[in-house]
Amino acid sequence: MSSFEAIMMEMMKNPPDPNASPPLSNRKETIYGATVPFHIIAWCAVLSRLYTRFRIVRQPGWDDYIIILAAIFNLISMITLLGGTYYGIGKHLLYISASDIVTTMKWLYVQNASYYTTTALIKMSLLCQYLRIFRGGFLRAVTLCLLVLVTLWGFAYSFMAWFPCFPVAGFWDRTNHPNAKCYGFGFGDINGAMAAFVSFAATNMFFDTAIFLVPMAEYLKPGLRRKEVLALSGLFILGSIVVLMSILRLWTAVKHRGNLAESLDFTWWYPLTLIISCIEVDFAIMCASMPIFWPLITSSWNEIFVTREVHVTHHYRLDDSSDGVNGGYEMDGRNSLKSCTSQEGLTRTKTLRVKTDYADQYVVDHVTGKVPSSAEVEVETKSQKKSWI
Repeated sequence: MSSFEAIMMEMMKNPPDPNASPPLSNRKETIYGATVPFHIIAWCAVLSRLYTRFRIVRQPGWDDYIIILAAIFNLISMITLLGGTYYGIGKHLLYISASDIVTTMKWLYVQNASYYTTTALIKMSLLCQYLRIFRGGFLRAVTLCLLVLVTLWGFAYSFMAWFPCFPVAGFWDRTNHPNAKCYGFGFGDINGAMAAFVSFAATNMFFDTAIFLVPMAEYLKPGLRRKEVLALSGLFILGSIVVLMSILRLWTAVKHRGNLAESLDFTWWYPLTLIISCIEVDFAIMCASMPIFWPLITSSWNEIFVTREVHVTHHYRLDDSSDGVNGGYEMDGRNSLKSCTSQEGLTRTKTLRVKTDYADQYVVDHVTGKVPSSAEVEVETKSQKKSWI
């Protein structure tokens, strides 16, 4: 078994090119751009979840308290990752000064331990959430079994991450603690360290896939409403991204198992693994929180989007000055033999005939009978003149 110091001597026999251009994943702007936006979105999802559970539903559970711890550890992991880029993360281990190596290893210690703890807490939160949904039956039994396994798995790897050496300070300062007992993530030997990385990545991918498939049984049920299909589709997409990130993380761990000295140069190849790990955790938090605040979003859709059509009709009344044809409009004809136009059928049709003046003396005399009964009116032709007899 090769010790840490022996492998450093092996790297010095064939040192890497100090002037070589760093890969894209080793640049600070790449690390910031690939991790910070998703981390912010993950926090928005957590806060939306907590607002829904504590202020609207008012039924918080263990899954909510666990996701709070997961978000806090995820924040610590993010801060330590970004802090480590200013010292040695992204550089060749051989070209990092002794003081910067100690500082870099301290940042990596907190980052790794926080990451492993976060992954376990997210899975536990999801499974506790499933227990609130599945009150009985086969799916509840599967969920309980997974919860026990994930709890034991998370405790084991978290312990290995928080206590990689005895004493713990031996992880970042081998000079002052030459007799520190390190194992697994503590880089006591390269084979043990790579075995720890690969085994965690493989089991993490397995549990992500298993937990992701449990609620998909609801997706196959017939008669789902459109909103439920959209919610499960979003859950499916986020869960697929989490599983994909787990596979990529496993690939990055296996990729550097060949050359012994290259494997130990983890500060050079580890940034890509850290970026993938951060994206994986952020999407896992979104996946765990989306089913909680999704009903709040869908209930607010009616206030944001138009969901009902309203038909507005206008009705105009014809005034007395309208002639019904030129000044207004003609109503549709009736399907009857007695159908007529509004000019012919309406009682209030405007007419050009002169109305009878009942105040006229001649009219009054006729009405009161003062006109002699022998009076007659003779109507002559156009060639004759009108006369009274």
